Amino acid sequence: MTEKRFVDVEAKTVEEAIEKAMEETGIDKEKLRFIVLNDGLGDKPAKVRIFLKLEELDLIEETIKKFFNFLGTTVEIDVIPRGNKYYVNLTPRAGYDKLLIGRGGRTLEQFGYLLNLLIKRRNPQVNIILDIGGYKERKKRFLINKAIAVAKRVKEMGREMRFDPLPEEDLRIVKEALRKEKGIRYYTTGKGENQVLVIAPK
Repeated sequence: MTEKRFVDVEAKTVEEAIEKAMEETGIDKEKLRFIVLNDGLGDKPAKVRIFLKLEELDLIEETIKKFFNFLGTTVEIDVIPRGNKYYVNLTPRAGYDKLLIGRGGRTLEQFGYLLNLLIKRRNPQVNIILDIGGYKERKKRFLINKAIAVAKRVKEMGREMRFDPLPEEDLRIVKEALRKEKGIRYYTTGKGENQVLVIAPK
């Protein structure tokens, strides 16, 4: 069974949540690493996510810094543990976003693949999802909205509609969004990079 990589702690304020986290985890304030999920200024309580495996966090940050230093550039690194993976969002120097993301996110995917290989050599249990400037999050929202819009159009017109070929990860996001849609069905044709998603009325 995989050990927990983080714990979420809630309180009235961020400061109180941090104090509570120190009591619950036994981690000293100087060593405590966390991210604020909710600042507690609205109706919801403050919420912080505490890193429990600091050695994994250090490994991720160290590997990424060395990798991009080797490429002759620097990046700011934000790491958020999610489930059994780490979402890593990089902020590069001004003007480097498009270059590092590449057309259709292909360069970003290659960087993610290489960095996972480097990290796993030292710790096979660590998996990262690499993002740059929130590109993947924006793309995910776009794909979900497009899937819902196409499904609505299919129901209105009563005929099939096709997506352009999608990478495996994008296909998974679209399928997940369509599972919640009633009155349609979907299937794929082709294989590998040539897979095409078809949405049809039920």
